[in-house]
Amino acid sequence: MSNLLLAWLTAPVQITGFQRLLLLLPLCLSISIVYKTTRCARLSHLPAATLALWLTIVAGMLGVGVLMWAAFLLLA
Repeated sequence: MSNLLLAWLTAPVQITGFQRLLLLLPLCLSISIVYKTTRCARLSHLPAATLALWLTIVAGMLGVGVLMWAAFLLLA
């Protein structure tokens, strides 16, 4: 069992383009939680504030990505 676990942890995992995009979601969520935890005065406001910031970051990152892709297509 330990050999199987060791082989699973040491073998590289192939991550495709769409899977890389999905890795953005937990990263943005963790940043949102940490930032809003330090900024919210009341703990009851934390979930809504974290969700709003998370959606803002994800939408902003996707918007920047679309704009860069469009600029690449225009300039290439």
